[in-house]
Amino acid sequence: MDGGMKYASEATPDKADKADKADDYKAMHRKAMERHTEALDADRENRLHAADDLAFIVGEQWPEAVKSARELEGRPVITINRLPQFLRQVTGDIRRTNPALSIIAGDSEASEDTAEIYDGLVRQIQYSCDAPSIYELSAEQAAACGMGWFRVLTEYEGDETFDQVVTLKSIINPFAVHCDPQSKDPTRRDAKYMFVVEQMTPEAFKVAYPDASTTEFPQDDVSATLVHWYTSETIGVAEYWYKEPVRRTIARIDDGSIVEVPKGTKPGGMVDGMVALYVREVDTHRVMSCKLSGFEVLEEPTEWPGRDIPIIAVMGEEIQVGERTVRSSVIRYAKDPQRLYNYARSQQAEVVSLQPKVPFIGTTEQFAGLESQWALANTTSKPYLPYNPDPDAPGPPQRSMPPVSSSGLANEIAMAADDMQATTGIYDAALGQRSNEKSGIAIERRQMESDISTSIYVDNLSKAIGQAGRIMVDLIPVIYDAQRMIRITGKDEAEKNVEVNGMQMQEGFATPVNDLTLGRYDVRVKTGPSYTTARSAAADAMIAFVQAVPQAAAMAGDLIAKTQDWPGADELAERLKKMLPPGMADEGEPTPEMMQQQQMAQQQQQVEQQRQREFQQMELQIAQADLQEKSAKAKKAEADAEKAYFDAQKARFEASAAMREEQLSSGAATAAMRDGIADGVQQIINPFQRG
Repeated sequence: MDGGMKYASEATPDKADKADKADDYKAMHRKAMERHTEALDADRENRLHAADDLAFIVGEQWPEAVKSARELEGRPVITINRLPQFLRQVTGDIRRTNPALSIIAGDSEASEDTAEIYDGLVRQIQYSCDAPSIYELSAEQAAACGMGWFRVLTEYEGDETFDQVVTLKSIINPFAVHCDPQSKDPTRRDAKYMFVVEQMTPEAFKVAYPDASTTEFPQDDVSATLVHWYTSETIGVAEYWYKEPVRRTIARIDDGSIVEVPKGTKPGGMVDGMVALYVREVDTHRVMSCKLSGFEVLEEPTEWPGRDIPIIAVMGEEIQVGERTVRSSVIRYAKDPQRLYNYARSQQAEVVSLQPKVPFIGTTEQFAGLESQWALANTTSKPYLPYNPDPDAPGPPQRSMPPVSSSGLANEIAMAADDMQATTGIYDAALGQRSNEKSGIAIERRQMESDISTSIYVDNLSKAIGQAGRIMVDLIPVIYDAQRMIRITGKDEAEKNVEVNGMQMQEGFATPVNDLTLGRYDVRVKTGPSYTTARSAAADAMIAFVQAVPQAAAMAGDLIAKTQDWPGADELAERLKKMLPPGMADEGEPTPEMMQQQQMAQQQQQVEQQRQREFQQMELQIAQADLQEKSAKAKKAEADAEKAYFDAQKARFEASAAMREEQLSSGAATAAMRDGIADGVQQIINPFQRG
């Protein structure tokens, strides 16, 4: 009976591991659901206002109950949507500001040349995915409803390669992202977790996750959140990003670099043949992600190669009220003036529409038998209307006084329009409309006031772009870590291919070339016109300058031609440059003849340097040979001296032995023994006396 039974200690490792993993996934899913509920509850009020903001932007501006009642009565329900113009003004300012990334060297191991490659690669990444459109969409969302999002991700460069690239992507639905409510940074870079939720149809969900459950529901307290995950038409699937705490041990070794070392390493210990000078433990984290539904983990967690969660926020204006964060959009407080504007215009339209419908007043005798014709008097254009004379009411029926448009309605409409400008901080001058400002300075100042009032949106977008740059720079050494050719884009938008992570022989040693894995690089965000816009402005300014100073045309003709956009401008600039007097051309841009001469001079210099190195090496070898010869002669002389000394000692010993034998043979044994001992002692101490 015991043959088919397995005790706990005999359970197979695979089954035990699977059971442990299943328990870990359940615990992780439970924690994820708690975090999602926490994020949803903390931001619920802001999201309700954001949804209402978007509804206003698209023209849904009447309360449903009021709209239904007026439509039932046949009264006008007019919506004159003035809010999008304020939104377009903010997004237009953002496009004009044009925040751009710049990469610089951040430590001693980083080089300016590699920083230029980083800068060009980041620019190429943005160009290849149309990053300006991604940035503008997220900024427009922030201006419209107070929040926008985009992301950084990696993907394979093509279907036939294992090389990966970094890219950016929009998050179209701003309500899809749920973030750690404890994060306060405008980009949410300090968030410990985030969710990106996608709604799928049940059919698509079954195709994507055939082994996942779509019918079972948890029975614990988390089940209250399922309304956000399951409906009759959709199933929510979330990317769950979280930071997992990690403790690392780092050391500064004797070459000055900082490396990660095994736990337990002590100062003075050896690390790969180097001495650990300082050692400390660091509490850090790693970024993990997985996919889950409202019931289970769908894809196991994987580690992200960067240090930050690659979901970036572009927020609107945020005010901290105690522990509560209140977030607003450009048009948040312009909605009430917009409602008043719509109501006043509807009332005015109603008054105007009633003026041709003023009823006729007369006696019943005047309308007797003619009721059908008089009933159409306000809806048709009849050439005449007959009536019955009534002696008691001389004359025909008369219209009553028509309703007169109220001046109060006109004032209300004007005040509502002014209130929309006051609440957004964007006035007529900024919108391109005529106002009471007369001078150019006054108009410019009013436009500046509008720019200042909405500058928070430009600032927050700049911060978000900076965070995107930091994530890209963080990923580049990991994703672009092998020797490969990459395309980079210069500041002048010119593209070129560059080999990275290569090696070359220099003086007999292999040295790295364009190694993207060495050094640390920092990110800066610059605002200003794009290169194309700046080039066009420079062209206009140069032409105006030449018109003011005509003699400058002969000296600056090549520069003026270079700024033009028409075909052949660069060729003309080169021709004009060759016509400049000697010494006037930019030395930083040598002609082909000068480049050839420089190349020949460099080659000659390299030959001379090689000859000098060979001569120095030959002299060193001769000096070493002379030194070795002198050393050998000195050693030989020392050996000869030692040999002569030992030969002399040998002769003395032999003479002394002969004398002792002669003394013994003569019977003087005692005296001979005494003399022999004294002689031996003297021989022992003689060498020390000489030393």
